[in-house]
Amino acid sequence: MKEIKGKNEQIGQYQKDEKIKIPYLFDLELKDLTDPITIRRIRVFQLVLVLSAVTFTGYIVWQNVFRSPTGVELINEMVDAAGGMVAWNNIQSGQFTRTQKVYDMAGKQLSEQKETFYFRKTDDGIKLMVKAIDNEGTEVIISEDDEGFWATKESSPTDPESISRDLGMMCDSQFCEPNCNMQMAFFRFSMPFKLTDYGVKPSVNNVSTLGLLDWNPLENIDLDSDPILLDISYIPTVGKDKWRFLVNPETKLIHKVEYYNKSDRGTYRPEEIYWTDHRTVDGITFSHKWVKFYSNGKVMNEYVYSDVSFNNQVDEDFFKRPEGMEWSLVNN
Repeated sequence: MKEIKGKNEQIGQYQKDEKIKIPYLFDLELKDLTDPITIRRIRVFQLVLVLSAVTFTGYIVWQNVFRSPTGVELINEMVDAAGGMVAWNNIQSGQFTRTQKVYDMAGKQLSEQKETFYFRKTDDGIKLMVKAIDNEGTEVIISEDDEGFWATKESSPTDPESISRDLGMMCDSQFCEPNCNMQMAFFRFSMPFKLTDYGVKPSVNNVSTLGLLDWNPLENIDLDSDPILLDISYIPTVGKDKWRFLVNPETKLIHKVEYYNKSDRGTYRPEEIYWTDHRTVDGITFSHKWVKFYSNGKVMNEYVYSDVSFNNQVDEDFFKRPEGMEWSLVNN
């Protein structure tokens, strides 16, 4: 009996030791034999977790590395690169000078005109005045007040519409007014901030540009990769023009603008402008040189910006006509 008891104790101890050495997965293997549905669910759940983790990681990488930005995202990045919306909204008034040179197809300069634009933001919109020096050195001032448009030439009153047309400051639209050039100049100067306005429909695409020129000036601009193409249209109640911006993917600055203006007859008139010499003034970064080219690579028009100030305090009375003036569109 003692021998049997001793052997039983040895067997019990052996079983105890063997139980300690049982592999961790033994229970799962046992369940697989006794309850295969349970273990199958466990394995399916593990597989789902692994696939979810891989999918989530892939999505994050795609979102942050490979995915192209949406139109709205790109505009926000462009605005930040230009100084930020807060900085632009804090600007209440200022001025900038634009010198325009016109050349023929052989490269000979035909004319030069210097225009200084003064602006002030109001609740009713932008108040504008332009002081232009034409090719003959004559000073012309054109503005608008509560009575209508007014203009002076060499400090003498003159018809604002006639003088504006003579200086090439009016388009061919039947609804054009003497401040047309001023409005468009400030509108383009306000890019990319104006792209956040109501009614703008942005989209990013990878289609090649229209290619109006036989020679591409962008080849001379140092870009590490192809520019991003941002197309802009508007909801019907806001506008009918179309724009395309070629944006540096690294700096998010504009290097080319294509403008498709729809005439009164319903035809689009394309225009290409190349933007270079980006500099920062009073916290706002913008191009100081805009150039249009002929198809042979010669410069057609050149716009150079200088004397820019976003801190210049332009008072409300600045835009009023001088005392004693009688000329205005209201009186004609």
